[in-house]
Amino acid sequence: MYCERCGKQIEESLNYCNGCGTQLRRSDPPPRSLTGFMIACLACTAIVGLVVLAALFGILFDKGSRPEPLFLFAFAYLGVLFGICWMIMRQVSKLIDADLRSRDLSQRTSSPLVQFPPRSTNQLEEFREPASVTDHTTRTLEPNPINKL
Repeated sequence: MYCERCGKQIEESLNYCNGCGTQLRRSDPPPRSLTGFMIACLACTAIVGLVVLAALFGILFDKGSRPEPLFLFAFAYLGVLFGICWMIMRQVSKLIDADLRSRDLSQRTSSPLVQFPPRSTNQLEEFREPASVTDHTTRTLEPNPINKL
């Protein structure tokens, strides 16, 4: 395996290049999306909830109960089911927003405009003597001759 940046041969087990320090890219499978799982949970919750309601309504209606309490029970059950589905939908929308933001960020940062090689010690500039702090300040304290006309 060779480094993409400097071309130095490196071992497979390394995460960073020994020559230039670049992080080595691995072709890992993409992570599984939690969004799809949450959408499937939402659909299963709604379908199972409606099937259970229909089964309970059918069983209680066959027993000869009065229909008024059954309809009140059905409305309460549907309200709870709707609340559960609404909470799952809120989480799905947050996951979709996070996915869109991460894709937008990865598209912005995936290709840098300019990539400079790292500086090594042999490329440092020559040593310069430090400039004097008082060099430019003492001249302002000297008296200036005033030209009288």
